[in-house]
Amino acid sequence: MKNRTVRLMHPRRSSNLTRISVSSVPFNGTESSIYDTVDFFRDEMFSNGGIEGFDGRIKKRVLLRDIVNLHNDGGLRDPSQIGSMLRQIKSGEDVFSSDGLPNIKLVRTKRGEWVLFDGHHSMLSYMLAGMTYLDEVPHIIVEDEERVTVLDGEIHAFFGKHLTNLENEDWRGYVINWQAPEENRLQPRIQHNMGELLDSLSRNGSRLY
Repeated sequence: MKNRTVRLMHPRRSSNLTRISVSSVPFNGTESSIYDTVDFFRDEMFSNGGIEGFDGRIKKRVLLRDIVNLHNDGGLRDPSQIGSMLRQIKSGEDVFSSDGLPNIKLVRTKRGEWVLFDGHHSMLSYMLAGMTYLDEVPHIIVEDEERVTVLDGEIHAFFGKHLTNLENEDWRGYVINWQAPEENRLQPRIQHNMGELLDSLSRNGSRLY
């Protein structure tokens, strides 16, 4: 059994440093999805208060606009949520889920792409608030402990049971729309990154505020 690594990152804006914690989570091959890794980290490690961290500087910054999305503009559950999140961020508070973990969760592919598998509303809110780089927002990164990146097959899990339709396809050409009828949830990709997603929502006049 090998392990996955969960990196919990939280910016300390007053000092331009990031609070970083690194946890090793058991990984039982194909029986354990990236979602399972996050759940184990939350339930068995984070919730018990045993996470220690250190302050460090990020050497290679990642543009939020370049991060790969998993939803087109029509696949966001409720764009109006972005307005309340934006007001919260502008008031000086960060956005977390009810369990205290960041909403924003990512993996990195073997091609070096950053993929957002949770927290689209939150990331769009931070972008609207003026954040430019990933190290400026609280987030979680899930990695393979040995190779750091994750395999394309692991990313298929983000498409739920529709992953069977991706067996011979490149996931990069598709997004998932959980609001659509079940037979139409796997859809061709229109926006290729978070920058394009934000631009499209703004152009189409969606309620972002």
